[in-house]
Amino acid sequence: MSVPGYVLAGKTGTAQKVENGTYSDSRYVASFVGFAPAERPKLLVAVVVDEPQYVHTGGAVAAPVFGEIASFALPYMGIRPR
Repeated sequence: MSVPGYVLAGKTGTAQKVENGTYSDSRYVASFVGFAPAERPKLLVAVVVDEPQYVHTGGAVAAPVFGEIASFALPYMGIRPR
């Protein structure tokens, strides 16, 4: 996840879902909470994907979505690249 000209920051998350009182080995929630620009944030976005397919980590599933949103939102908000 990167947007040319901007420094972004965030945290990934991956959690197993509970199924019949125990953690599932096949059902997950992937997440990423990011902000931009990193040095003086003006944008905060949380992306949560319930039961992603194929890959299940927040970095692989949710972070790229944040990058797409930030690449549109930052210029739209008038925040110039560095």
